[in-house]
Amino acid sequence: MPLYFAYGSNLSIGQMKQRCPSSRPLGRAHLRGWHLTFPRRSSRWGGGVAGIVPSASAATEGVDGAVYELDEADLQRLDGFEGVAQNHYQRIGLTVELADGRPLDCWTYLATPEPGAPFTPKRPYIETMLRGTRDHALPHALQQRLAAWL
Repeated sequence: MPLYFAYGSNLSIGQMKQRCPSSRPLGRAHLRGWHLTFPRRSSRWGGGVAGIVPSASAATEGVDGAVYELDEADLQRLDGFEGVAQNHYQRIGLTVELADGRPLDCWTYLATPEPGAPFTPKRPYIETMLRGTRDHALPHALQQRLAAWL
C-alpha cells in the first residue's frame, strides 16, 4: 500500500479520513533538508497553503509531519485534492525519517510556487494544521511557529 508524508492541512486525521477513507496514520516523521513555506494561494482556504522547498541549511532545518498508509484509489483521489492535473502540486517520492530513526520511502506533494509567494495563511488553515500537529504529537516548536500565524 502507498505511503504518504503529510505536512500541511492533511496532517489532520479527520481531514484525511474525509478525503481518503482508507487512510491510516502510521506516526510522525521528519524530512531533512527541506523547510515549510506557503508558496500557493487557495480560494478554498482564503490564503496561503503549505509547501516544502529545499533548505540551504540542510543540517539544521527540516519539516515535521506524519506518514499515512492509504490504498491506490485514495492516492489518486489525493492527487485530485492537491490539484496535480492543474499543476498546483506534483507528487514526488522522497525519504523521511520515522520517530525511531528508520528511513521510510513515501509520496508527498511539491507545490508549484505562484508569483508573489510566500502568502499568508488564514486562521482556518492554520487551525487545521495545528489540529494535525496535535493528532500526531508533533514537536511543540512546530505548534508554536504555526500558532504565531493566528
